[in-house]
Amino acid sequence: MGRAYRNRAESAKSPTAKVAGKSRRDCRWFAPVLAELRRIFPLKLAVELALITDRHPRVCELWISGRGTPDGEALTALQNSRVGDRVFLALTKDCAEPWRKKLNRQVEISQLRDMQRETAARLAALEGDL
Repeated sequence: MGRAYRNRAESAKSPTAKVAGKSRRDCRWFAPVLAELRRIFPLKLAVELALITDRHPRVCELWISGRGTPDGEALTALQNSRVGDRVFLALTKDCAEPWRKKLNRQVEISQLRDMQRETAARLAALEGDL
């Protein structure tokens, strides 16, 4: 037979919000990504996330409010989008592994080379007008 309960206040089911001692509502891992997405999309973030992840805007509003996080499919869609590089860097921001330090250097080198190319093109255009 089933378990006998002493009073009705005791629930017959275990809480669904707890799995192996961790709360499903623990959304801290998504906070750095959300902060970066807010910098990228200061207006209508939920709509932008919905377009990228193919989710309903209300679901994206839950992510923004901190009451939920994207599932693996939505996170993959974010990483494969035009802002995927910034999402990945935000996800691994606190990583202390040597590969992350190398990645930081490579990203900075790439940004500096882009700036160098843009500066050279602008300089050439200005010198061509003389």
